[in-house]
Amino acid sequence: MSETGSRPGSRKPAKGITTTSRRTRAGETPTGLRVLNNERDQSIDAIASVPAPTPPRAVPSQVVDNPAPQAEEEISAARSASNAPRLANGFKVVENRAYQRKQKIARAPLTVPADDEMGHKKLFTKFEEAFTTRDIAALRECLSPAFTWKLPNGQVVYGRDAALEEMERRFAMPNGPRFSASVWRFRGNTVLQTYDVEYLGPDGAWRQSQGFDLYEIGDGLITLKDAYWKMIP
Repeated sequence: MSETGSRPGSRKPAKGITTTSRRTRAGETPTGLRVLNNERDQSIDAIASVPAPTPPRAVPSQVVDNPAPQAEEEISAARSASNAPRLANGFKVVENRAYQRKQKIARAPLTVPADDEMGHKKLFTKFEEAFTTRDIAALRECLSPAFTWKLPNGQVVYGRDAALEEMERRFAMPNGPRFSASVWRFRGNTVLQTYDVEYLGPDGAWRQSQGFDLYEIGDGLITLKDAYWKMIP
């Protein structure tokens, strides 16, 4: 008998080694999971089988004779693709087969409708330059077809063509009025102009006067010119 009082033949585990023994409980798997009984009765539903759809019946094709005779036509072989370089957008440069000559497109002046104060100022700058240089073609581009010109002497000219004829007649006068010190003021579609004018009197002497013109703008063109002169003896 050993000193510890253990049974003969029993061995004491070595130092540093422990042993564990575990008994498997009822209904427990070796992995530690437990199997429980189904406490609620459940019925088994049979799933009805659905027959497979019937494939459509194939209709046999028929060969029908051509009632109208047709001429045979030979199909030319396709041309092989060219390895010529392409542009960045994928287009190809082809030879000019019609032998067309190159033609330059003339530049057209870009005109912007006068619909604000800056546009009105551009319009009247062009009008003043054309009036000073007596450029009838440029004046036509500034005037509306329904332009009305009220002269200082009470005469009224209606229409753009009639007004241009009157301006051309006045430009041709050897001793026509001379204008200077022009000042423009813009108020929406209304433009006010003050200026000094020198004209030849009936006695052959040049006289000084002051002028005032009222302009109206419509659709980017001048529609009215109403002129007033203040006579100074």
